[in-house]
Amino acid sequence: MQHMYPMTLHCKRLCRQDQIIPLGDPVPFIDIIIFAVIAVLLVLRLRSVLGQRTGYDEQPPRDGQPDTASADVISIDAGRRSDAGDGHGLAALKKADRQFSETEFLNGAAGAFEMILSAYADGDLAKLKRLLSYDLLQSFTQSIQQRSSDGEVLSISLDELRDLRILDAKVFDNIASVTVEYQSTQTRTLTDGDGNAIEDEDTGTRDLIDIWTFERDLTLDDPNWKLAETETPDGE
Repeated sequence: MQHMYPMTLHCKRLCRQDQIIPLGDPVPFIDIIIFAVIAVLLVLRLRSVLGQRTGYDEQPPRDGQPDTASADVISIDAGRRSDAGDGHGLAALKKADRQFSETEFLNGAAGAFEMILSAYADGDLAKLKRLLSYDLLQSFTQSIQQRSSDGEVLSISLDELRDLRILDAKVFDNIASVTVEYQSTQTRTLTDGDGNAIEDEDTGTRDLIDIWTFERDLTLDDPNWKLAETETPDGE
């Protein structure tokens, strides 16, 4: 028997074979509920098969390269020390920092001495920021800015570093500090904005003794020491 109206696709699948729903008639309420349930099931099925992208999906390593994000994680046992005991002297420092070497430290302190003197004379704050503690950097910055405001130019030449030795070492509240004495010969010149030499007790070639204290936070992975304090012996 031929129907008066063609049957829609959904009705062919869901309706009884002898039920006829013309294209212009409203869809029964029960059909709407059934369609909604089927739509929800289809969406859940697709999500389970395809998964979701959140915008933070990790990308697989390329060309066989390891995952550097996990490789950069360093455990406490691998280098960090947050439980260093307080103490005085090199023995206490070596107990808190088992990798500390006097020879390597003094070699680094010798290089830092010349770099800091040169950066201070040149007014290189970017370099000083990497070498000085925060408080000492503020002091150096004020001195450099004052010199620049006065139109003065400073030059420091390290003619000879005759000797350097460790005077003291200690650990307090996970901060290691080492005090070093430098004996050197330096030539310092200071000129004004017109290039005229300014002579005072700090200029010229002199034999000097400087006492510098370096610090390092033992809870950090950074092995570099920063200059935290400078002084001269009494009477210098």
